[in-house]
Amino acid sequence: MVQTMLQLTVRDILQRPLFLKAEAIASEEALSRTVRWAHIMEVTQVGHLLSGNELILTTGIGWHDDEELSLAFLRQLIDSGASGLCIELGLYTSKPSERMIELAKQEHFPILLFHEQVRYIDITQDLHAHFINQHHRMVSELEALSKQLNQLLLSGKGIQPLLKILHQTTGAQVAFFPLHAEAQFIPAMTKTKADQFYERWIYGEMFAAPSQKRKLAHRPILALDHLFADLLIQSKTELTEYQILVLDRCATAVAQEMMRTIYIEEKRRYQDDLWLSDWLAGKHSTAQISEYIRGIKPSAKLGGVAVCLFQLEATLTERKDFESLLIQRNMVARAIFEGEGFYLFPALLHGHIAFILLDQQNGLKWKERLHLAIERLFRTEQQQEPALFSGLWGVGKAMSLPDQAAESYDTAKETIAIQLDAGPLRSPFFDELHTYKIISSLKKSGMLMPLIHEYIEPLAAYDREKNGQLLLTLKVFLSRSGSKQETARDLFIARQTLYHRLDKISAMLGNDYMSPDKRLAIELAISAYEYTRGAIPNLPQTRTQS
Repeated sequence: MVQTMLQLTVRDILQRPLFLKAEAIASEEALSRTVRWAHIMEVTQVGHLLSGNELILTTGIGWHDDEELSLAFLRQLIDSGASGLCIELGLYTSKPSERMIELAKQEHFPILLFHEQVRYIDITQDLHAHFINQHHRMVSELEALSKQLNQLLLSGKGIQPLLKILHQTTGAQVAFFPLHAEAQFIPAMTKTKADQFYERWIYGEMFAAPSQKRKLAHRPILALDHLFADLLIQSKTELTEYQILVLDRCATAVAQEMMRTIYIEEKRRYQDDLWLSDWLAGKHSTAQISEYIRGIKPSAKLGGVAVCLFQLEATLTERKDFESLLIQRNMVARAIFEGEGFYLFPALLHGHIAFILLDQQNGLKWKERLHLAIERLFRTEQQQEPALFSGLWGVGKAMSLPDQAAESYDTAKETIAIQLDAGPLRSPFFDELHTYKIISSLKKSGMLMPLIHEYIEPLAAYDREKNGQLLLTLKVFLSRSGSKQETARDLFIARQTLYHRLDKISAMLGNDYMSPDKRLAIELAISAYEYTRGAIPNLPQTRTQS
């Protein structure tokens, strides 16, 4: 078994032969400081010479006769993260000043005094040999740990053995917080302590105290650039470099195990497309759907359901890696949608990726949450090729029961079909299509073109021949509820020009075109015209004064 490697502290250094006669001015906290290197320093300006955790050796030649300079030197060492200061008393310095000792005690910074002449070269050789040997041992033990982790990954025993290895190797408390699953602690905690630990982590209280920061380390568990869990270790003492490196390797192993498990589960679900296809065809009862869902996720709520469709490019399904690619993207999508309160069932149907979404929050702001999840999904593909979700998409009606998914699926397909005619919509939710639904029905019945021809074709013909902008004028006039002043302002034309156009419109459509029934039919015809031919162009004009 890999053993925890301890770093050298000031207390440990005092037990080494060359330090047996040294006098330590240090608190218990100061003696616990970690030492990673030794450095002889006689200059008074530390600057960027130190990286942290160095034990500084000095005779005091540069500051012994200047108390303010000695205090500034000590403050620089403290601020640079040095581990301690060794001073040889005698030729240059008889003893450090009281203010220097007071500052060191206040900052829990150890001062070691040599009352006899010592060879600093012997001290640095002794300590550096220890550090180098320790580094070689650390590399060797990390290699052994990596082999052990790889064997566990190949055994397929899950995450628990990996967490146990992390605890055994570091001797620290291990906490594992997977998204949407129960937390795990090694060694186990009582429920009360576990809840308190989790709350302090979530609210950032663990990092509030600087002393605690050095005893705690965290690694996010990432797969496919998405967060799946958090892994923490907490020690009673300051974490060593070795413990941090062990955490890094264990976090990588946990991410690989989670990726493997999620991938296998997602592949099994990918093979369930036939069952999901029958669900979307309305062939399953509520009881059958409930049994299926409980078998996959017992905690899922059987509430409202909505179907979201993404149109696939035909060439994507011909790729050799398409199945693997789709499974990976579905893994990310599942995590995103669950984060917004939806349980996701993905399926590949007739050139579309279908997401059957079970709402776990009882319809609370479901549309806002769904829109946010889709936006996050789009962002995950910005740096990935190819993008599977970049085509048209649409959301069907939100239904109250899972066995009504077929209706949501049909309306989601209708939403896609409408966009194929009218172009991409900013918010393609079926319940926001309003006029588009009527126009789509008219198109299916063959009544769309007769509607346009009967009510606005004379204006369209005039515009094509003379660029008269009568359709645009009528559209704005109706949208402004017949206000001539607002219409002239919006069109940037003089009122006399507007009156002239309105006279032509009356002559072509009849003086009753503003009567309620006929006006409604004309507005629908204008929408139908734009649905089939695109938006009515708005040609810029210079305003003329009446």
